[in-house]
Amino acid sequence: MKKISLVLVLLMFAVSATFASTIASLDPSNPLPKTIADRVSFRIKGTGSKNIMVTIGIGSQPGSGACCSGVSPNTTASFVGNVGDVVYDGKTRRVITKIYKELDGTTIDLSQYY
Repeated sequence: MKKISLVLVLLMFAVSATFASTIASLDPSNPLPKTIADRVSFRIKGTGSKNIMVTIGIGSQPGSGACCSGVSPNTTASFVGNVGDVVYDGKTRRVITKIYKELDGTTIDLSQYY
């Protein structure tokens, strides 16, 4: 009888722990991982006649994340980033723009920034 009681207590403890961890993952103060919907695809066009080669980095702040992909003056390159991250100049660490949902499918023209 004691063995059965012990097994039942352990089983109830395991179910309680599992239920508590499920509730903790639903807590609004506990951030959930980013979903695929938070990723944005966009293009960056070079500086054109200004003839400036720009290295592009994408991350949560300048100097972090993926650095650096070069964009030649007369080319357009495709990039993907998370909403809330920044696009920055890899050499100067200057922020070019912050990534937001409406940026999806658009082109950033670097000639407007240099």
